[in-house]
Amino acid sequence: MAEKKKHKGRREYLNDFYRDVSGEYQYTGTIRRYQSELSWHDAALRIGVLAGIIATAMIAVGLIPAPSMTGMGSFYVILPYILELVGVFLSVWAAIRLIAGGEELRNYVYEATVGKIRGRLTMTAIFAISSLIGNVVFLIIKGFDGKVFLSLAVILLHGVSLAASLLLMRHMSSLRWSGGAEEPSEGKS
Repeated sequence: MAEKKKHKGRREYLNDFYRDVSGEYQYTGTIRRYQSELSWHDAALRIGVLAGIIATAMIAVGLIPAPSMTGMGSFYVILPYILELVGVFLSVWAAIRLIAGGEELRNYVYEATVGKIRGRLTMTAIFAISSLIGNVVFLIIKGFDGKVFLSLAVILLHGVSLAASLLLMRHMSSLRWSGGAEEPSEGKS
């Protein structure tokens, strides 16, 4: 029988799986369990709502035909917005994966979600500030072009994205998870 191939790097978590006699894959790695005082349902709801607010704000910014976001926009407005979108996408993806994982997460899912979401939210917040400043500078230099409400809405939405990112970071910091080499509960693999 061939020896089990040991994976390194990105796919190292595959070493935590083995095939049993029936051919089914079994996970033997670490299971992280949610341990905070706040119920998992409430914690997951907050994560989902805040991630939804961030995503909705960024989609709305992209749909608003404000002068700074149209063809006459400058690199100092468009580039931070694109990078903010990347941060939003990565943050929302991690939040969805975390919520879908539930109260018990395999270690590799924990590392990909809880372990990385703070950095992704920091990226989102930094580029939300950059986008907000870029829009203000654009309006000072080039004016509102008769679209005052739309221009202010874009600035407000970047502020909403920033605030929701910071709130989600704070919420994620308050959540506690157990660690250790624990066996998966019955019925989970």
